[in-house]
Amino acid sequence: MTTTHWLEIPIRQPIHEGAPVDTKYEVGDAVVVYNNESAYVGLGDRRAAEALLVHQDVRALGVREVDRTKPVPGLSLTLSELEHQVGRLRKQSSSRHATGLGDAIAFLTRRLGIRECGSCARRHKTLNGIRIWGWWRDGEIGKFTVTATAIARQRDEQEAENGSI
Repeated sequence: MTTTHWLEIPIRQPIHEGAPVDTKYEVGDAVVVYNNESAYVGLGDRRAAEALLVHQDVRALGVREVDRTKPVPGLSLTLSELEHQVGRLRKQSSSRHATGLGDAIAFLTRRLGIRECGSCARRHKTLNGIRIWGWWRDGEIGKFTVTATAIARQRDEQEAENGSI
């Protein structure tokens, strides 16, 4: 079982009335409960918590404080009772890799009740080379741009040799 790191982080004052409230620092995947002048942030990632604790106005909450703090006035809910929500975030964000076309098709066929045979598995693997979502997380856009530029340059050189240009 992983530990939930609870922090108290100041909030950014809204620019105008009706503007959304946000934490002063980017928190990523976290459970955030806003209070009057601060936010209680539950993180499952130790490194993310350590990165936020670098700021002087961010503080870590102790175990006793987590068990006693009732962040929502009028509710008898404590921060420790919200820890299961942080666990759910970890499960959802564990698949933060790029999604290939093969994964998308496999998901749809599974939902339709169609089993994956050997040929389907090979097709699935091959089609995963085509990224349809999250390709920016893997730095693929830079790789694509370099590849596309190299292909265009090679084509131009071939056309110049053939006298097409």
